[in-house]
Amino acid sequence: MRRNDITKKILNILYNEKLLSKKEIAFRLYCNITTIHKKMIKFGIIPRKQRDAVKIAMKKKIIHIPDKTLRKLYLKNKLSIKDIAKKLQYSKETIKREMIREKIPFRTLLESIKLRNSGVRIKKSVLTTLYYKNKLTQKQIAKKLNTHHIYVSKLMKDYGLKTRSADFYHTKYKKHNFSNDLNEKAYLVGFKLGDLYAKLLPSKKLISVGTTSTKIEQIHLFKKLFKKYGNVWISKVRNDGNRVFTVILNRSFNFLLLKKDFVPKWISKNKKQFLSFLAGYTDAEGAISIAKNNVASFTLASYDKNILWYIYKGLLKIGIVCKPPKIRVKKGHRKNDGIIYRQNYWYIYISKKASLLKLLILLKPLLKHSKRLRDLKKAEKNITKRNNKIYITLPGKISLKYLEV
Repeated sequence: MRRNDITKKILNILYNEKLLSKKEIAFRLYCNITTIHKKMIKFGIIPRKQRDAVKIAMKKKIIHIPDKTLRKLYLKNKLSIKDIAKKLQYSKETIKREMIREKIPFRTLLESIKLRNSGVRIKKSVLTTLYYKNKLTQKQIAKKLNTHHIYVSKLMKDYGLKTRSADFYHTKYKKHNFSNDLNEKAYLVGFKLGDLYAKLLPSKKLISVGTTSTKIEQIHLFKKLFKKYGNVWISKVRNDGNRVFTVILNRSFNFLLLKKDFVPKWISKNKKQFLSFLAGYTDAEGAISIAKNNVASFTLASYDKNILWYIYKGLLKIGIVCKPPKIRVKKGHRKNDGIIYRQNYWYIYISKKASLLKLLILLKPLLKHSKRLRDLKKAEKNITKRNNKIYITLPGKISLKYLEV
């Protein structure tokens, strides 16, 4: 007999408002639980997840495990929550909730490990082989021997076995010394100050260098710069869209352990070194673009006030005329997304054709960032096109290749 009297409205009231189970609804409506199940599918009523059903059942005391049973199994028989759940045919979450309700104290992690390994002690020779010869970690050993890594760690201390230093885990790949090329060094200093962090590892024998970015070009550049000196590790994409990329280097890269917003004096002693530094900083923090008014420009923007002033003075020395750095965003300004500027945000801007073209020509062989180079070529074309227009409109024969504005 078809039950046309069981409507969507009735099921919604009983299931979603009164929070009855399918079994309880079937009992009330004098039908089989299968009928209720099929009707819910037909009406598109989404069934509760198991954990939600358990919570409701426990509140209504449909599920009730006697206190004596739990205490006997957990405290006297020393069974784990997993084993109790299996024995009583409930989920682990149900057992935990019942234990909390009955105020039964949980074992500590160490107590659980001791119980798990009672009567079983890993031999010293086994640990020695796995840890020193096979080069396994404590976690890998624990997994292999079906135990917990804390137990492995405790046993190693008991046996007097020394653990490996942190450097061991960073020496899988060979580290190569820096080339000592001053131009490359200047570029790396500029790139580091703009976009990288560098820190000594605890042993003070190795340096970790890395950054995060959403831009694939930045990842390729990082790999290009450091792959010849050590293994470059790149993470999977995180929830915020960023990737982390890191390389472990030896102490020949000490020059990267410098203060923020500080440029070493040796860079300014040579024009090529200064330009290499500028190229590195540009690849990290710069932008070469063409505005809506069809004017190409070069911009450096960052919180590094001292570095931007250093670059400004360096540009003047090599004959590139530009305005001094200015504050773009003042300290304390709140963005639309709620982020507050903790410091003044500075910038250098160059759009004068003569100065800009000269700078682009100098930077062209030194930039390594693929997007910066593409933008540079577009800016060159923009300047040339604008010059040609001016040349055509002028009367007479004028041999000016580039005209200032």
